[in-house]
Amino acid sequence: MNPHPQTGRLLFPLVALMVIAADQVSKALALAAWSGTSGPQARLGPLRTLLVHNAGVAFGLGHGRPVLISVITLTGAVATLAAVCAGLRAHRRSLAFGMALIAGGSVGNGADRVVRPPGPLRGAVVDWITVAGRGPVFNLADVALVSGTLLTAAVLLCSAARRPYVSPRPWAPDSTPAPNPIPASDPDPAPAPGCSPAPRSRPRTPSAAPAPLRRSPPERPARW
Repeated sequence: MNPHPQTGRLLFPLVALMVIAADQVSKALALAAWSGTSGPQARLGPLRTLLVHNAGVAFGLGHGRPVLISVITLTGAVATLAAVCAGLRAHRRSLAFGMALIAGGSVGNGADRVVRPPGPLRGAVVDWITVAGRGPVFNLADVALVSGTLLTAAVLLCSAARRPYVSPRPWAPDSTPAPNPIPASDPDPAPAPGCSPAPRSRPRTPSAAPAPLRRSPPERPARW
């Protein structure tokens, strides 16, 4: 598919807003339905719903380290801004879609860090999904972040593989003049039937310059 300059400006904000809305609505429903209860509340195939207030980073990492959480939150804000700039300038749908997933997931979790207790930049993120009741608990924003990162990495790797290789040192012909070969004397061509052979031309050799003529003195008459 040919890239279009308006792809990022149209697709990126639409997908990012959809991710943010789906994440916040799902968290609000989880809080309204299962707040105050313990243990898995529902099952959907291999997935379980388990409401957890995560004061760490993604998948419950970094719990109990508020300074680390604040630094990671600020770093995530900078990364989100970079993803927004790159997504708006993207000319391919796949790249704009991947950047929108990253930005939407970052904003979804970042909003919890800002508005939820225990305080700004240290708020607990609402997680409510787990796999088979084991492992880390996550939310839709985490799913969007991981999916967008994998998709963006795949698009960039494919673009780099399709890019033609350019040698850093372009080839240049050798400027050293080749020595002139000594022309070989070609034999005279054979005469055509019925024709006499052409006289062979002899190379002209420089003739020696004629010696200057010396004039003999006039003869004197003999005296008797």
